Amino acid sequence: MASSKDKDLKRVWEPLKIGKVEFRNRILQPAHSSQHGDPREHVFSDRQIAYFRERAKGGVALSVTETVAAARSAKGSFFNVVDVYDEACIPSMERMGDAVHEHGGRIMVQLASMGVHDKGRMFIDRPKPIWGASRIPSLMHNEMPQVMGPAEFKELAHDFGISAANVKRGGLDGVELHGAHSYGLAQFMSPTYNKRTDAYGGTPAKRCRLLIDCAEQVRVRVGDDFVVGVRLSWDEFMGPEGGITPEQSEEQISVLADTGLFDYFSISAGGYHTIHLALPGMEDTAPEGWLAPFSKRAKEIVGDRAKVFVVGKIRDLHTAEAILRDDAADMVALARQLLTDPFTVKKTEEGREDEIIRCNRCNECAGRLWEHRELICALNPVSGRESYWGDGSLKKVPKKKIKKVLIIGGGPAGMKCAALAAKRGHAVTLMEQRDVLGGHLRLYEQLPGMSDWGIAIDNLTREVRNAGVQVTLNSAADLDTLREFGADEYVIATGATYEDTGLSLYRPERESIPGSDLPHVLDVGSVARLVLEDPQGLGNNVLILDETGSSLPFAVAEIMAKAGTTVEVLSPRIYAGERIYRNLDILFIFPRLKQLGVRVTHQHFVEAIRPGEVDVYDIWAGPGEVSTRRDVDSVVMSILRVPNDALFNAAEAILENVTRIGDVAAPRDATAVIYDGEELGRRL
Repeated sequence: MASSKDKDLKRVWEPLKIGKVEFRNRILQPAHSSQHGDPREHVFSDRQIAYFRERAKGGVALSVTETVAAARSAKGSFFNVVDVYDEACIPSMERMGDAVHEHGGRIMVQLASMGVHDKGRMFIDRPKPIWGASRIPSLMHNEMPQVMGPAEFKELAHDFGISAANVKRGGLDGVELHGAHSYGLAQFMSPTYNKRTDAYGGTPAKRCRLLIDCAEQVRVRVGDDFVVGVRLSWDEFMGPEGGITPEQSEEQISVLADTGLFDYFSISAGGYHTIHLALPGMEDTAPEGWLAPFSKRAKEIVGDRAKVFVVGKIRDLHTAEAILRDDAADMVALARQLLTDPFTVKKTEEGREDEIIRCNRCNECAGRLWEHRELICALNPVSGRESYWGDGSLKKVPKKKIKKVLIIGGGPAGMKCAALAAKRGHAVTLMEQRDVLGGHLRLYEQLPGMSDWGIAIDNLTREVRNAGVQVTLNSAADLDTLREFGADEYVIATGATYEDTGLSLYRPERESIPGSDLPHVLDVGSVARLVLEDPQGLGNNVLILDETGSSLPFAVAEIMAKAGTTVEVLSPRIYAGERIYRNLDILFIFPRLKQLGVRVTHQHFVEAIRPGEVDVYDIWAGPGEVSTRRDVDSVVMSILRVPNDALFNAAEAILENVTRIGDVAAPRDATAVIYDGEELGRRL
């Protein structure tokens, strides 16, 4: 097969030179928090180095590290933060540079202060007041800052210079100042946080002053022959008084370009108030490459004074090529796609696009960021684990150790396990009772805002096919099936089912909700399938009791509400939708539900169900004070899932080498069950 390098992607493969540094193509992975830093020494860890080495091996021209502390005042927003102001970080940067350069890549460090999004009490031995442009706290942390003055300006700019010099001493290729996404320098750029009327505020141009101060000190320390860039949010989507607008950005980038301090401008968008637009999930409907008009305007203003990079929901090199051909950017950033598959560039170059694992924007990566947990990818368990599962670690089994493997259940766990085991040389049969693979993800992909779960199914389907797995559909397995097959290894991946009793830890003294056995009480999984066929099939008035906080009950509510059904989602949690807040989808889902008239009731639980009536109570008042919802046609239970483990229990009792994975072991999310499949597939 002819490579794409010779056919379709002329601009993508063109080298780019910035100063003395040449980049082998036009694809970069932009800065994104990994939380892989050494939590004790605050240097780049071996895990981080392996992460960036893998992207260089995969053909990425430039990686920009995550936000690091570039000042004494900046260490605190993330527990695993890397501190490049400290010279102790230099040896780790040397190792990281060597690892990336060995494979033809380039690597730069994003220098940042966190401003009000820092946490003053993050480290037990280093409490401090956080710094801010004005007396405006963080939307997330609500910690009041110390307003910066001349002494703080001088210290911050000095520290940025020292940090940049340390990066240069570490042998890396440049630095990027973080002026985006509502972090420290960006807070000064934005009227959201900057209410000053002195030389550091009041107009878009004056709000650039602190960024320029820091960049000047960087140049003093590193000279003119070291690459220095800046990342900017072109639009914060909050209107002219609320935040940065494109018109303000046009003025600011002109001011910044006039300084001659910056070799490139990396264009992004959004801030903490609109973080769901900076990290758009699968609920977002903007097109791929949606920020290209912003970067194109930036290029028109900057001219030949600097290069322009752009990010924005870009998952393939063909979209990047279109942006480059339109002269909308000099380099194109793939963030989450290169987290999902670090070999996206190389596979495309070699004509192996059918092997690319595509990002579905489920935002598991973002969710872990808020929790201060290490970055991983839901769809590719290797991401974040490159130090032991990276390229070259999957070894073929010797001929005498090849096993006959039977996997029952073609959901995400079974598919992933089948693919990995077959890649290693085992003879693998994957048996699925339905006529398609994908398991419960097949349901998800049909629901509002969840269609990109179809990308996960497609990834796994191609991986199974490419690995040579024997797939048998429409085949329900029982114990006789297993015995007759005669496998060396049996893997049971039969999933889980929602239950409808109302068993809940909010009422541990009872086994079920009284009335849960009535015919109008159903589980949310069954209801999802029902309303896809008949959105009004549950009647005119439906109450959903949800403890999962996940997308499924809200998608069901949306379908019914669009059909004219009155819907209430009731949750005992502090707020409903905890998991869709975690991945930012709540910022798309709840406005839609509000417009449809769906009632979302937090901190309430169900005491009893009767025909047409449901007794509910405020969890703080207790079940002694109930109110009654009347004229309720159906009640939907979205609480627990139970494993479909009958086959496993029977097989384990009489057969050897029987293993369960995925939801049948313990009902969990897609991230966990796909990991199960990867881990067992590598171990069989």
